[in-house]
Amino acid sequence: MSCQSTRHSGPAPTLLPLACTAVRMWVALAAAAALTWAAPATAQSSPYYVAGSLATSYDSNILRLAGNQVAGPDQSRSDTVFSTALVGGLNQGIGRQRVFGNLTLRDNRFQRNDTFNNQSYNGSLGVDWSTVERISGNLSVSAARALSTFNAEGVGLLTQKNLESNQAANALVRVGLVTTYSLELGVSQRRVRNSLDDDRVKARDFNQDSYSVGLAWRPGGDLAITAAVRQLNGEFPTFRRDTTGAFESDRYEQQQVDLVTTWQASGASGLDLRLTFGDTQYVANEQRNFSSVNGSLGWLWQATGKLRLLTRYTRDKGQDAYPATVPFFFTRIPVTLFDSRSIDTWRLQADLEVSSKIALSSSLQSGRRTLARDTVTVVTPTSLGTNSGRDNTTVFTLGARWSPVRNTLLGCDASSERRSASGDLTASLNGSSLSCYGQITLQ
Repeated sequence: MSCQSTRHSGPAPTLLPLACTAVRMWVALAAAAALTWAAPATAQSSPYYVAGSLATSYDSNILRLAGNQVAGPDQSRSDTVFSTALVGGLNQGIGRQRVFGNLTLRDNRFQRNDTFNNQSYNGSLGVDWSTVERISGNLSVSAARALSTFNAEGVGLLTQKNLESNQAANALVRVGLVTTYSLELGVSQRRVRNSLDDDRVKARDFNQDSYSVGLAWRPGGDLAITAAVRQLNGEFPTFRRDTTGAFESDRYEQQQVDLVTTWQASGASGLDLRLTFGDTQYVANEQRNFSSVNGSLGWLWQATGKLRLLTRYTRDKGQDAYPATVPFFFTRIPVTLFDSRSIDTWRLQADLEVSSKIALSSSLQSGRRTLARDTVTVVTPTSLGTNSGRDNTTVFTLGARWSPVRNTLLGCDASSERRSASGDLTASLNGSSLSCYGQITLQ
């Protein structure tokens, strides 16, 4: 049996990748364990830490292809991915202040779809500060780069590698007026860029600035209510090309009201509710304007000393737009696809501490989407018709973690995804995955 990296244009065999994956998993875990047991133990913890990890995973539908969808040239529906990561961080108190940060550098290798081999990273740096009076806050910056979704709506199946980069900066100031009330002022900035030189992908680059003013009310130790008004200014700088080939941008403004309530009903039970009322207006594409009410309701229950259950319902409604072309006689004309969606999601998660070294987790998530699309010409805005679709997706996950000695972690996670769909805008799909990892931390 050979586990060498090969490409497959047709359906991948099932037993060979599973067997190879199992071998790779145990090799990775054995290596992590050997490093762990060879490392000297430290008597006290440090504000700094560094960790190394090895992971391998097998996914039967890594490209998230529909049941009747065929993988692209030199692509395989299933694949095994090997990841090596270096992790570092700090958490240091300095008087009233606290400095914290983390950085993860990861190398990802695909056994079959090696076109998507990549190096990703995720890092953040921040400080919590406070004064002698009732003024406090925090500052933070973050940056990340990772492989984007293979088969995104409005883009389709990507045959080339696309790395999505995110940069963000946040600042928050809290002013305590009296014991019960506090005022919160916030500002944030976010930038998203895609590496692939493809107009469908570049249309998703965007810039966003946010400003907020909020009032927090804590009438008692068990109840907290926060109301905030938020202004968001955004731009899609490369939304589409004009007749000369230059990019056109699309700017938008969004006014938003957030209501957040947390209630610790008892020592073992707590509720949280979030409601967001938003109104978004676009400059170039007024058909994209929409208003929505989104929210979530969660219940956390510490059933026993070792068992914790989390139940959450989420309602999300939004709208997107993508540039495209459609056939018209012997040519193709530019159009804009205006997609609206509503998503209702239920999630149940259970975490069990079997012992001080072993923990189990599982989750069941069910989501229902309703989709609609209006195709509008660009030159003379005219609707060419609407499409619709519905789907229901169920995802089940099961995980186990084991810490054999101090500062080590070994674990495996398995998941299964099933989607049933109807209509023009979505399709049924199935997929399952298995991943294992090992990590050693020096602190």
